[in-house]
Amino acid sequence: MAITLQKMLSNMIESRISHFRFILIVFTVLLFSCGGDDEVVDETTSQADEPSTPALDKPEVEEVQEVVKEEEPEEIPDPNGVYLPLSEEQNSKPVYTNGNGFFLWFNGSIWKITDKIGSGKAIASGQESINDKWSDGGKARHYPHEEYSKDALFRLAVAYQGSQDNQNAIRLFNQFVKEFPEDKMVPEAHLSMGDLSTSGLQPDEQPSVEQINKARENYAFVREKAQDVRLITDATFNEGGLLERVAENPEGVVEHYLSFDKNKDELLQSQEYSAIGIETTKSFSDFDLNEDKTIDYGEMFDVATWVFYSDMEKLYREYSENNGGKDGSRISEATEKIGFASEKLGNPAMMLNLYYKDIENYGSQKNNVGVDGLIVKYMKKFKEYDVLYGRTLDLLEKLQSPSEIVSFTYRDRRGSEKSITGSVEEIIKDRNKLLPFLATSYAGLDPEVQSDLVSMKGAVLANPKHASKFKGYLKKYQVLKKSFPSNLSPRAAFTNLLQKAKSSGEKALELRMLSALDSLGDRTASGYTPQRSDFPQASPGVLVWMAKKFIAQNSSEDAIVAMNILLDQFSVNGGDFIFDAHYIIGMAKQQSRDYPQAVASFESALTNSSWHPSANDARIRQGESMLEVGKSSRDSTYLETAEELLSEVRGDTEASVEQRAQSSHLMGECKRALKDYAGAAYYFKYTTLNFPASTKWAPKSFEQAMSCFDQTGDSDQRTQMEKAFVNWQRNYLK
Repeated sequence: MAITLQKMLSNMIESRISHFRFILIVFTVLLFSCGGDDEVVDETTSQADEPSTPALDKPEVEEVQEVVKEEEPEEIPDPNGVYLPLSEEQNSKPVYTNGNGFFLWFNGSIWKITDKIGSGKAIASGQESINDKWSDGGKARHYPHEEYSKDALFRLAVAYQGSQDNQNAIRLFNQFVKEFPEDKMVPEAHLSMGDLSTSGLQPDEQPSVEQINKARENYAFVREKAQDVRLITDATFNEGGLLERVAENPEGVVEHYLSFDKNKDELLQSQEYSAIGIETTKSFSDFDLNEDKTIDYGEMFDVATWVFYSDMEKLYREYSENNGGKDGSRISEATEKIGFASEKLGNPAMMLNLYYKDIENYGSQKNNVGVDGLIVKYMKKFKEYDVLYGRTLDLLEKLQSPSEIVSFTYRDRRGSEKSITGSVEEIIKDRNKLLPFLATSYAGLDPEVQSDLVSMKGAVLANPKHASKFKGYLKKYQVLKKSFPSNLSPRAAFTNLLQKAKSSGEKALELRMLSALDSLGDRTASGYTPQRSDFPQASPGVLVWMAKKFIAQNSSEDAIVAMNILLDQFSVNGGDFIFDAHYIIGMAKQQSRDYPQAVASFESALTNSSWHPSANDARIRQGESMLEVGKSSRDSTYLETAEELLSEVRGDTEASVEQRAQSSHLMGECKRALKDYAGAAYYFKYTTLNFPASTKWAPKSFEQAMSCFDQTGDSDQRTQMEKAFVNWQRNYLK
């Protein structure tokens, strides 16, 4: 350790020695040891077993000469144990008295012990795991002191959790709740143990029933004992996320169900099913879809899916009922989850009614960020089910009148337009007519109905068994269509809410409805012009909407002001809107040709949202801005970095053809700016060969490739590109 015990003692002795005899009091200093190869010490280890400082014999009493004081004694850091700095008080006292003590922190790759939070003098450093070897051959160790042992124990558990040493983290959290059952941090410990119960699983690995139950027990404890709505919310949403994960793929649960299969035939009899103890509103017969008096393997998945989506719905409903009036609660987000579960349980009508009710009740609260998400989800889901029910029912009704004449127009593979007229029966019998008929007139059809119709074709009418099946489909969709809230179409519903908001002076709701109606293309919102005076009443979604309109109007400064307000007011709960804010600021900076700031803004957008749907757009724009900075500054670093960034998008198979083509073309522009004409020509040619369907970027790449070949003097390649360009125009510019 940089500060040795001997030195501390020496300094103290020198400052205190006088003409009297003294007794040195031996004390234990709580510090991180940076020497030796000792293992991490268990807090339950006896004091005798703990690594200790070298023993100091009690000095004999003797006369000593007066010593001139040369320096002030070095202050001994407070003994706070090993833990992560969370910048809060524990037991009504600062975690670090006077800011002293050593700090353990993790930067994503290594652990460090320093004399300041995240900086200062490095005492020691370790690898990714807190248990790995540290510099100077040491390891992090824990020396609890009576005054700080509780906090140190908790923080050490946190440190283990942060370094993904789940076993030690769980061990120490369990020790904490046993030793300090009444401490205010106990719910925090149970929340962490809930998270840790399934943290060791791989992304494609499903938790066991034992892991699920353990996690849920800990989350339930938090909701029962915690007073802080933040903890209650975290426990609810963490458990809800677990339930959703299991419902989507309940493989581990199904394996548990099979343990009740006494004769090992992978079929559950009624008694075996009852022995599981499943609590659900559905009965055994409800899951016995083939009516063979057993639950087969596939039906077991249906059981598990139903159970966990039902539990998920119940969980969020209870959360909303118990925390509806509390500041900091996420009621609208919970409603979205209830709606999602309801949809999965076969009741999208309930989902839509829930969404509309929340929008109506909380739309006037600008700080209720979840409402903005509900508005988008409501519009999307209403359209989806309106199309699904309407078109599926229409087709099924047509099948009941096979002689009805229908007409439709479509384009064949060559791009030629064709029209077909005939009876329903004639069309469904002919696969060459049926497929374009479904594609042009019934997009959004129930995929199961479509698959059966394509495979059965005319047998749907001739075969009684098939005909009966389609009559069952018809009955099902007649019920679904009847229960669908057609009177609550987004356009009609939001127009009504807009009038309500205007009459009652609810500005936040009014702005939300204007934004929603504008996205629907409704003329009601076309007369509104965003203005700064409305910013104080604007929710995050509305601010983003306003900023986009400012960008379209070339009012980049207004857009930046709007987004800075979003970042200032909604930095904690802004969710995806934080990405939007940085992204739009980047767009505004591009518009004003402030490319260095644009680069920084797009980087901020991507920092914590690399998964965002618009992430590739942000990468492309960042690459564009870097290209401009590199060209103006002649700094090759910007150009090389831009090329690397754009390469990510070009290689992303999830990106659109236009995004990949644009990235490829811009990579050529980076090489061109470096005067590497051969390299630029390669990228431009690559774009024409791999993304010919891009009618925007392919022709630009042809032109730039020919220009680069002129620069290199490669006339043969230049001629080849000319011919290829002519062929491309013939095939793609019809």
